[in-house]
Amino acid sequence: MNLCSRVLTVAALPYILGIVFSSKFLSSLSNIDDEFVFEGSVASAVLDDADELLQGDSTSNNEKNNIAAAYMERHPYEGVSLFIHRNGEAEACGTSSPSIMGISEALKLAVIDSHINPLDVSKSKYIVDIILTKASSYLLNSSECGPEGVPDSIPKRKRRSWGRNRHKQEVKTSTRSIFQFCDMGVHHTPILPDHDTISPVTDTDGTYILPCHFHTREGVRINSLTQLAQISQEAKEKSRAHIDEKCSSEENGVPAPTCASITPELHLYAVPAGRVFMFAPSYVGEVFELPHVSVSSGMPVSLKVISLSPKVFDLINFFDKNESSDIVQKAIAETSDTHKMKRSSTGATGYNVNNHRTSENGFDTHGATAMKIKKRCMKALGFDEYIESFTDGLQVLRYNKTTAYIPHMDWIDDPGNRQEHNYDSAGVGTNRFATVLLYMSDLGEGDGGETVFKKAWPIDVPVNQRKGTDIALREIRESGELEFLREGSWEEKMVADCKTRLAIRPSSAHAVLFYSQHPNGEEDESSLHGGCPVLSGEKWAANLWVWNGPRPGYDGAPVNEHVVDKNIKKKIKINDQVHSGAVSAIFLNTGNNPDFSNVSLYYEDKLWADFSTGQHLSVNTYVGHRWKVKNENGKTLKIW
Repeated sequence: MNLCSRVLTVAALPYILGIVFSSKFLSSLSNIDDEFVFEGSVASAVLDDADELLQGDSTSNNEKNNIAAAYMERHPYEGVSLFIHRNGEAEACGTSSPSIMGISEALKLAVIDSHINPLDVSKSKYIVDIILTKASSYLLNSSECGPEGVPDSIPKRKRRSWGRNRHKQEVKTSTRSIFQFCDMGVHHTPILPDHDTISPVTDTDGTYILPCHFHTREGVRINSLTQLAQISQEAKEKSRAHIDEKCSSEENGVPAPTCASITPELHLYAVPAGRVFMFAPSYVGEVFELPHVSVSSGMPVSLKVISLSPKVFDLINFFDKNESSDIVQKAIAETSDTHKMKRSSTGATGYNVNNHRTSENGFDTHGATAMKIKKRCMKALGFDEYIESFTDGLQVLRYNKTTAYIPHMDWIDDPGNRQEHNYDSAGVGTNRFATVLLYMSDLGEGDGGETVFKKAWPIDVPVNQRKGTDIALREIRESGELEFLREGSWEEKMVADCKTRLAIRPSSAHAVLFYSQHPNGEEDESSLHGGCPVLSGEKWAANLWVWNGPRPGYDGAPVNEHVVDKNIKKKIKINDQVHSGAVSAIFLNTGNNPDFSNVSLYYEDKLWADFSTGQHLSVNTYVGHRWKVKNENGKTLKIW
């Protein structure tokens, strides 16, 4: 090929050579991985390939039309558009244009602008966070991908104080909106174990900004630029396959129009510092393939969306029947008083028996199968390493006939921040953010035992065919099929909920994932759920609660300093031992006051148990907690 042809080739393929940098710039980048640096030697190799591809008459017109794409394969970012999503959001908040600035150029500028030694680029995922945050700020419009808004699903009573609205003065000011998103401020950034390892990004005015970390749609964290290049290359190959499929089709003998204008898309999900990744479903039935999650059976693991609000997913091929059997058998054989199967308790502290939870449970914290599943859960949820302090033990549950668990939240409520642990996950606290349910038994239609989400409707029932609880209750009573349940009992009402709301039937080796938090740490009230009464047979299940940071009792767990200080000053003593404020309380309804004949006991405003005449309740609680007695009309009769 002569010089003129060579110039024409380059003119026809503007993205192949990239942007021409000064020799000084290229020299400073000479040690950076070739995956994102497109230097002169590589450009020469591409032109040599061009000679081979364009020589001779054997090259068809169709092949020549694909030469540009063939050249682009030599560089993973060439012609690729970057789409940035906020954590948990299916719709991109910002998009780059390759014609204005390429991803490769932005990565190079980020390295230089952040004063990063090219030799250090591949040493730490935290350096990659800086580079990607900075590069995104170059590629996006300055107003794109700012702090998240308040979702439409949030009730009016919470909108004004939802998320960062609590501390508007703390929202970072920056010329780049994505910096404001990545750094949520001191009042909304939990201090996770790796916090001191995070290096800040420097804004144009010299302000230090905590960077985001970035994940793929499937939750894989971007830990290196080599990995990013591979993902970009896969996006190009997927786009190329789509082009081949479309362009090879014919209609009425006429070839389809060229599809070479389809731009490959690289989608990344930005997660603010101190926050954890959450999947971003866009429609019911959507599938997320998780090839990075391996299981004993070797089967492919995937997520299938069951509900958008709450976010509920089917975990397909997540565990097998051998693992299911191991969990059950170990639970049955357990003899430790703290871990063996016994009447289920509730609450964040101590052993509290609740009349609205009638199952049995035990815990498997470090069994071989339990540990495999715990680590698998963390990987499926987007963690690139297992952190024990972020998980509870695997809770194993057994439900016999009529046993159930009233609708509740897995997120732990602490009104007024009265406990030592800081549960305010929307601030700097930690709480349960995700639950993985594992079913170990098969229950047929009509056998009960479903997991019901009380605030969600069944996906297969048209809107005009939805039933209210009152109608379902009337039908149940008229049928006479549940005469063994007391009329008016909470169990009977739960059966009605289970027949009218989103309910997931147990089946052996079946798993479900749902979230208890929004991406910014706010409680997701739509995740209210319960265990439907078992009407026939026996139900075995297990669940793993995963936290957004260290849970109580572990190093680095966030605390309410005012509570700690108060307890230290008071030096509360029980049995001559310094105590954190925990006390045992006994509630007895003697029946002497007729106003208390048909009442319920509440912790704050959360229903705890039936407290009608003759009831004797024991709970573990804390100094400062408030317990209330309310009648059937909701009127408070007594407060302790």
